[in-house]
Amino acid sequence: MKNFLLVIVAAALALVVQNFVLHKEAHDTAKTETAYERVMRTGTLRCGYTPYSIGFMKDPNTGKMSGIYYDIITRLAENLSLKIDWVEEVGWGEQIEGLNAKRYDLICSPTALNAGRARSADFSIPLYYSPVHVWAKKGRTDLTGDIKKLDNPQIKIATLDGEQTSVFAKQFFPNAQQVSLPQTSPFSDLLMQVTTGKADLVFAEPLVVHEFMQNNPDSLQQITPDDHPLMVVPNVLLLPRGEYEFKEMIDNGLREMFNSRLIDQFIDTYETVPNSYVRETTRR
Repeated sequence: MKNFLLVIVAAALALVVQNFVLHKEAHDTAKTETAYERVMRTGTLRCGYTPYSIGFMKDPNTGKMSGIYYDIITRLAENLSLKIDWVEEVGWGEQIEGLNAKRYDLICSPTALNAGRARSADFSIPLYYSPVHVWAKKGRTDLTGDIKKLDNPQIKIATLDGEQTSVFAKQFFPNAQQVSLPQTSPFSDLLMQVTTGKADLVFAEPLVVHEFMQNNPDSLQQITPDDHPLMVVPNVLLLPRGEYEFKEMIDNGLREMFNSRLIDQFIDTYETVPNSYVRETTRR
């Protein structure tokens, strides 16, 4: 009887040790597995996304997705023999947080390359470039001319918290006031701040303003000349920091699509206003 009890105890201890080892191995694997290793193991690319103009659209009624980035990512995954899991729609301020928490592998919608994001994330090669202009309410002749005069405390600029508009305001008009909206606000709310007189200026791509003025005709005017935008912004994919193998796989897949002119074709599909974007192929 004593020997039988010893056998039972030994078997129970062995089971506990085995479970501990398996749990530890699973924990260590999850802890050390890179994004590249996880994608290769699962055969799936997990995408976070933030709808923005024609770059990435999501029908609020059907949930159907479309846009330049959607088409690019869909073809990129196909070329890499990967599936896509569109796991989460996030606000601008949540994008890097979700990457760091490994809720998704990359942001698959338009993201502007800037130094603030570079502190915590990496970027793919640019897909295309957006000219950003300064806009004011139609008829505000006092704001036209030399934009240097707009850098004064009497000027109010509509911005989104922590987003590139706030970066541009600090960089180009540090003495002006910022009328800031939460990051969860739709971009059209920034333009509405100007049309309603709550702000004097806003920074935006011409195509985004064109979309806005379809419902608000003749409401805004461009302050900066067509050939001299405030900034030309690279549109990239947002990637986890320090994931070299993963970044190389994504970048090389994009380079193949540039070489076959696929990315230009996807832009052509949605670019309703000609020359809204600067193509990577024209900058080579």
